[in-house]
Amino acid sequence: MLNRLLMLAVAGLVLAGTGCRTRSASDVYVVEDRGSATLRTVFDKKMSAPSEQWEYACRMRDKGSLKKADRLMLYLYRRWPNSKEAPWAARARADILFERGEWKDAFSAYQYLIDNYSSQMRHYDSALERQFEIAEKIRNHRRMRWVFGGYRAPEYAIDYFEQVIRNGPQWERAPEAQFMIGKCNQDAKDYELAISAYGVLGYRYPDSDYAEEAAWQQIDCLVEFRKEYPANSEVLDRTLTATTVYLTTFPNSERRSEIIQMRNELYEVKAQRAYDKGAFYAKVPKKPEAAIICYQQMIEEYPKSKLVPEAEQRIAELRALMALPIEARRPDAPRSRPLPFTKEAQNVDG
Repeated sequence: MLNRLLMLAVAGLVLAGTGCRTRSASDVYVVEDRGSATLRTVFDKKMSAPSEQWEYACRMRDKGSLKKADRLMLYLYRRWPNSKEAPWAARARADILFERGEWKDAFSAYQYLIDNYSSQMRHYDSALERQFEIAEKIRNHRRMRWVFGGYRAPEYAIDYFEQVIRNGPQWERAPEAQFMIGKCNQDAKDYELAISAYGVLGYRYPDSDYAEEAAWQQIDCLVEFRKEYPANSEVLDRTLTATTVYLTTFPNSERRSEIIQMRNELYEVKAQRAYDKGAFYAKVPKKPEAAIICYQQMIEEYPKSKLVPEAEQRIAELRALMALPIEARRPDAPRSRPLPFTKEAQNVDG
């Protein structure tokens, strides 16, 4: 302990001899809040303090000089990014761009506000509301109007709706934004992505007002798929599954009778395919056993089908055929034979 005190005393004498002194409060340095300016404001009048710049920009905005006010607000939050006026200027600039109809720039301005000043901004939901409105405008915007009235490209709005959800996943309109993602894909005829988006809505927001409509739109997309691929069994099975989930999740839906009718039609389609498989084997010589197996499977899988009586009748006929001697059996259809390469080929039977 004594040695330590001696060392401290010696160090104090050395400092005194070199002219060093203790640092006072006035010696503490302060980092100046200075951000980067922008070339857009080179010729604009600039103030020396953020409060003065804010007042000047507001006067220009109130006078109707929106472009100049836009530049002044931009300069403010870039020059003094940590000032209390910076989030005000960022919000004011976003509102100005929205008012001028510059939708994409306005969306980016609101996003900058959310990314940098979310903890300081007031009325967070109103910024999300504006972003949602911009996404809607981009979805409904008609391009090249001078060519037969133009065309819509709703898929361009998908990224905007997705960003709105990322900004506010628990926002009251987040389910609607997710529904609009599915709707944009559906309008663009990208049915697989639409089905996926509607499925996400049902998983994330099962109690929202859009959950039932999303489930119905999934079925509608699968119906469109069936029009494009009528022979695809997978699409048929997915449609049946979607209708089952719909009736289970929303048993009191106004569309219940319509869904049940659709399910009955799909049920008969699948029964017809199973029946046709048995009919195919019934026409193949020496394959009555396979035909009977197919008809029996059809009856077991689709006992309520209208084809069940006809399938039972075909089973009885095939069993009676099998009871005959092999020589007396005759297939349902004549066996096809290759035509000989002769001029009298048209007279050959079979």
